[in-house]
Amino acid sequence: MKNSIKMIIITMMISIQANRLVAQNTNANSGIYLTVQDYKAGRLSYVPEACKKLKINDFFGGKHISVKAGSKKISLLKGNVFGYRDGGKNYRFYQNEAYEILDTAGFPLYTHAQIIPQGKGYARYEKYFFSAAIATPVLNLTVANVYKSFPDQNDFRYSIRNYFHGDADLMAYDSVNREYQIKYLYFEHQHAKGIQHASL
Repeated sequence: MKNSIKMIIITMMISIQANRLVAQNTNANSGIYLTVQDYKAGRLSYVPEACKKLKINDFFGGKHISVKAGSKKISLLKGNVFGYRDGGKNYRFYQNEAYEILDTAGFPLYTHAQIIPQGKGYARYEKYFFSAAIATPVLNLTVANVYKSFPDQNDFRYSIRNYFHGDADLMAYDSVNREYQIKYLYFEHQHAKGIQHASL
């Protein structure tokens, strides 16, 4: 019986220590990207204290992001910073909304959760976006928007219209090659022109 109690206490101690380590590792990987250059370099500012979280204020068009760094509580305008990292994911601010960065090879793809009415309540809906470069405006991921956003890349533009039958098809993912099909078409065009591109 005494051995059982000792084992339970040891297990609880290990569990508490593991949770502390996870919290420290998570927070060490959280913080603010003040500029595009910071994002590209993976340089975080205002890393929150252990067991503290970034406060994004996503509801009702909040314009500020806040974080407790050291003994200070920092409040920043979303319009003055590029984005943030939290929970192992990167986000970019655009017009006070946070867009999760899904893929940056060639050009960025984003997702943004929206709440829509459904029946008597609401449901979470993931909507997809892109930008022609990491610092250009975020646009709805539609065939028409992609077509207009790459005016100098005719082969890619024509491929988009021929390959995808609707806007929803643009997020098709090839699990074998671990690549979005739209990115495959983009890089096929780049290779044909002899252009080398890396992730942003």
